[in-house]
Amino acid sequence: MLRFENQNIEFKQEYMSDIQKEVMAFANAQGGTVLIGVRKDGMVMGVENPDEVMLQVENYLKDSLALDIMPFVSIRMIEVEEKQVVEIEVSTWTNRPYYLREKGLKPSGVYIRKGSSSQPMTDEGIYEMIVENSGKSFESS
Repeated sequence: MLRFENQNIEFKQEYMSDIQKEVMAFANAQGGTVLIGVRKDGMVMGVENPDEVMLQVENYLKDSLALDIMPFVSIRMIEVEEKQVVEIEVSTWTNRPYYLREKGLKPSGVYIRKGSSSQPMTDEGIYEMIVENSGKSFESS
């Protein structure tokens, strides 16, 4: 059994299409890890076909997120408690915020990791992140 979710770790029992929200939230914060094959309570269940899951995750992230997040994401199979788990390791970069292509740069399309959950960013937070990453001062704009 693994520890509980926190600012840097998210558990998913199985691959689900909302995975991009978690990956984006980590990339917009300080980075983190998503483990597919682990229940919310930390119980390791494993995944039946890790190669297929890794391919699904990679393709879905490429198709659903803007900006190109893939250089900052590592997807691999690891063994935990003798079970196969898919690990998605996300680092952060200055080219933020990342957002859902279909929603755009608005609260419903931009998430950030806070504590053990991924939350929508406010319009002000999105603007502040854009200004911060452009190298300009937020106060002087």
